[in-house]
Amino acid sequence: MGRHLIPVLLEEHDVSYISRKENQKLKELGVKWIEGDIKYSDKIPDLSEFDIIIDLVAVINQKEQKHVDVNVGGIRNILSKMNKKQKIVYFSALNADKGDTEYFKTKREAENIITERGNYLIFRPSMIFGNDDYLTLMLKKLKTPFIPKSGYLCPVYVESLSNLVKNMINNNGIVEVSGSEKIRLVDMYKIIKRKKAYEIPSFILYSLIPFLPITMEQIKMLRYDFCRPQDIWNLYGIEPVKYSDFFK
Repeated sequence: MGRHLIPVLLEEHDVSYISRKENQKLKELGVKWIEGDIKYSDKIPDLSEFDIIIDLVAVINQKEQKHVDVNVGGIRNILSKMNKKQKIVYFSALNADKGDTEYFKTKREAENIITERGNYLIFRPSMIFGNDDYLTLMLKKLKTPFIPKSGYLCPVYVESLSNLVKNMINNNGIVEVSGSEKIRLVDMYKIIKRKKAYEIPSFILYSLIPFLPITMEQIKMLRYDFCRPQDIWNLYGIEPVKYSDFFK
């Protein structure tokens, strides 16, 4: 998300970014890189020069890092370096308010910490897609046409979302965002592969988890509905790109 959002924000703002490694695309744009790691308070530099801090960090799975360390510990560390006049913009997730997976629970806890502090804008996006998003890459690598059963995902294009963030950066509150196309995971597979595919119940896949490019937690997350009303796009005059149009 960061490497797509920053160029859009640069149109109206001075932007720097903190990460463990420098991004080549952003380096070519001349964006200032600040080395840091939000999991450790002493590895977060002085933030006093910034009016707005945007937290985009998340863990795809817990093989190397824990959700609680990044989602909860990370936001606590960031806020400890900020004053009350500085605004926090936080990327949570749709269903963070009710989801029962560790990812949803830790996102919810982070939201609670932020709302108690005040001066915030929280985005809850559905699955974000582009050329290299995790879920699309997983589907491209999948060698079987048997796809985990899912709810409706309404994926949102990363560039569409970036433009929405730019337009809403001075707002406050919690914003739920989903794409305009109501499709399931099996539909995404068909769009990408242009092949037939079949939904199968999640419980059948549990024994195969060690051999699949998806975790049990991710399968559980997919059962939720990630579609929301589209008023937010109309309000800002943005036509969100559809998954089927992007990959046609």
